[in-house]
Amino acid sequence: MDADSPSPNHDAASSDNSLQKLRSQAERKRLVSQSADEKTPEEVLRLVQELRIHQIELEMQYEELQRAQAESEAMRSQYADLYEFAPVGYCTLSGNGEIRQLNLYISQLLGLLRRELLGRRFGLFVTQEQRGQFADFLARVLQQEQRLSCSLELRRDDGTLLYVRLEGLAFTDGLGEQLCRLAVLDTTHEHQTNEALRASELRFRTLFEQSADAMLLVRNEEYIDCNDAALRLIGAVDKRQLLGKKIQELTPELQPNGKRSTDLIQQHMAEAIRRGNHRFEWWRYRLNGEGLWLEVVVTPLVVDGSTIMHVTWRDITARKRDEQRLAASEERLRLALEGSRMGVWAWDLSSDELYWDQRAQQIIGHAFDANPVPFTRLVNAIHPEDLGRATAILEKAVREHQPFELEHRVVWPDGSIRYVVATGQVLPGEPRRLTGLIRDVTTRRLEQEELNYKNRLLEHILSNTPVVLGRFTPQGEVLELLGHGLRRMNVADNELDGKPIVEVYPDAAKQMRPLLEGQSVSFITTGNFHGENLYYQNYGFFDEQKQQAILFALDVTSSEQMKAQLRSEKEFTERLLDSSVDAIAALDQRGYVTAWNRTATLQTGVAPAQALGHYIWETPLGHAHPEFRELIAQSLTGEPVTRLAMKDMTPMGGYFDLYLVPLTRREENIGALLIMRDVTEREELLTETTRLKLQQQKAVLEAIITAQEEERRHIAEALHNGVGQLLYAIKLHLEHTAELPRTSPAFSLLDEAIRATRGISFELTPGVLEDFGLETAMKELIKRIPRPPIRLQSRIPRNLPKTLQIAVYRIVQELLNNTMKHARAAEVFIYLEKEDDHLLLSVEDDGVGFDTEQTREVKGMGLSSIRSRVELLNGQFQLRSRPGHGTMVTIQLPVA
Repeated sequence: MDADSPSPNHDAASSDNSLQKLRSQAERKRLVSQSADEKTPEEVLRLVQELRIHQIELEMQYEELQRAQAESEAMRSQYADLYEFAPVGYCTLSGNGEIRQLNLYISQLLGLLRRELLGRRFGLFVTQEQRGQFADFLARVLQQEQRLSCSLELRRDDGTLLYVRLEGLAFTDGLGEQLCRLAVLDTTHEHQTNEALRASELRFRTLFEQSADAMLLVRNEEYIDCNDAALRLIGAVDKRQLLGKKIQELTPELQPNGKRSTDLIQQHMAEAIRRGNHRFEWWRYRLNGEGLWLEVVVTPLVVDGSTIMHVTWRDITARKRDEQRLAASEERLRLALEGSRMGVWAWDLSSDELYWDQRAQQIIGHAFDANPVPFTRLVNAIHPEDLGRATAILEKAVREHQPFELEHRVVWPDGSIRYVVATGQVLPGEPRRLTGLIRDVTTRRLEQEELNYKNRLLEHILSNTPVVLGRFTPQGEVLELLGHGLRRMNVADNELDGKPIVEVYPDAAKQMRPLLEGQSVSFITTGNFHGENLYYQNYGFFDEQKQQAILFALDVTSSEQMKAQLRSEKEFTERLLDSSVDAIAALDQRGYVTAWNRTATLQTGVAPAQALGHYIWETPLGHAHPEFRELIAQSLTGEPVTRLAMKDMTPMGGYFDLYLVPLTRREENIGALLIMRDVTEREELLTETTRLKLQQQKAVLEAIITAQEEERRHIAEALHNGVGQLLYAIKLHLEHTAELPRTSPAFSLLDEAIRATRGISFELTPGVLEDFGLETAMKELIKRIPRPPIRLQSRIPRNLPKTLQIAVYRIVQELLNNTMKHARAAEVFIYLEKEDDHLLLSVEDDGVGFDTEQTREVKGMGLSSIRSRVELLNGQFQLRSRPGHGTMVTIQLPVA
């Protein structure tokens, strides 16, 4: 901001002087020119009221003018700062190029203080070679009514060279002089970058043309440039034979891997853009039709916003042919060894080196290494327990030149053990070699061991568990019958072999008939053996290959006896639960209902079929109350729950006391017990008692408020008709009899006393509340409070109860009184609205605030009386305040 700009304090002083002048002129003109003696008291009173209205209107207009002036000054200051501290240079030039005005950036750009630049010509900072160009630019700007631009070189005061872009626009100031607004943008960095880019392009072009590798440039899959090496590679003599051609030309439709060339081109280009460069192999043709393998490296370059591909070719045709012949030979050998699943190895006895293929190394557990390794690498892999035997067999094979076959274990680097079979023989000739094959037999060995283990396991089960294994002919004769389960029947293993099942176990013969006919069966048999009832769970299937019926029988006598006991206990528990006067249900850990007594059915209307085996919250009981699901989940986690007087717990309605008790077993939560007690009659009696109590409180409250308002009305009438009339009579008497001038302080004091009396009378009994309702009374109350400004948002009906309107009016009156006395607020907001059956009141200010924990120690704030009034109305009172953050009072009152 300029140093000579007017300050806000100066503006405020000027505004006060203007107000004083207006008041002086009004007193000289004597707005009330007629004497009050010529008018009746009623006319004088009417005239005074009209003057008061005009005075208020003038004051409001004056305040609006002051606010507009303050906003204008703030906007001017904001735009001055934007101009002054902009990251672009701004200045104003006269017709001859003299600097009339400039911002801070221009001063920093040219390296001089502002006062050293004002009045100097801008052209002095333009280099000598371009001053004529600047003069032409300034002349064109002043002649045309449009924005023009140009680029120039400037030289700072210290000799440093700058590159800038100028943008000029002509305008005429208030005195009629034509000036130029000039924006100066520093482009030195951009200029330096462009120079570096041109040098880089020259280096790239030199490298591109002189490179021994074939290099090309491609845009939109079309060749746009190439070097001589690229022409020689494809057999061309002129660039015109290649430039302008598509990449797809002289390329087969399919690459050797079977993929379409056009699709692969797009994939390779996309991969190069994604990674920054991409290397791949490509099959194409020379101009004479000869095939050619290329190693291609693609690097994307961004030039002027478009992407150009820099492509390098290298001829790898000879290498690819050698690789293909080697791959074909290796593939034939691989197929031969793959069929036998064997690895090949050769031990050079003279150098003690081992040559082995990939499969042989894989069998031993080593990563593939194409180079020979010491023979000890294989020896060290042999299991220590098999090493002595394997060494002896190998030494014998070397000594006697005899073939050998050896099965042993090897230890992999990860510690796992594998089984292998190695065969071989010493071959004649030089160098002497022991050559052989190696095969992994771990799977076969493990399968054999697994089969042996299962046989031992089956024998252990049959000998130590109450199981019976039987094999039968299709005619029902016993082929084999053994197992520990026969001991309770005093039968030994295979004691019944060769006997028909009808003789051995007549009760089971009928149930086994489907099994003998080729079906799978599952059934329970029972029988009395030596005075004891025995139960067997039988599973059987028919072996089609051996034409035998196989039967497994498990002694489940103890389980069946326990089931019978549990059924008896369950029946007793159900009878016990049905005798309870409370509704009782048992839940498992997942929330399924496992018990449901008769009282639960009577009180909820939910039949046992609707509850047992179902999720509790999926039953009609679970849908009745929104909190029920959450309480059930809480109890299933092991936490006891008690809820009293829950309404509408069941589809039949009413009130219930709810108890949820977790069920545990060995400190593990296994479910919960639900108990519901019908307390509808108790709650109805409590509700009726509460209703009568509220009616009594309401009647007392109305009597208190009526008595208070009546007393206020008496006091107000006494002030208005007594003290007020007496003061007015004194004023009239002084006006007619005393020789005091009208400007005497006595008249001012009398007027102030009359206004104070009327104000107190209005506050005691606001007639507008009774005549026009609460909302109008609130607005009138706000008008009487000049400071701080108060905003009111109100949406309430006029038919509110009179007692409630009076109470709300008095509460707001007391809160505003507190605000004016203590808050030192700049603004107050009042929100009053009726929602459903409640009246919401909020009074908020932006004052100094206070610590709510110390409100009981603050005297004279009236908060205790407001709380008492809200409690009498059965409302809710909330106070929120912090030092320095204002105060907010929220009140919610029921509308009866």
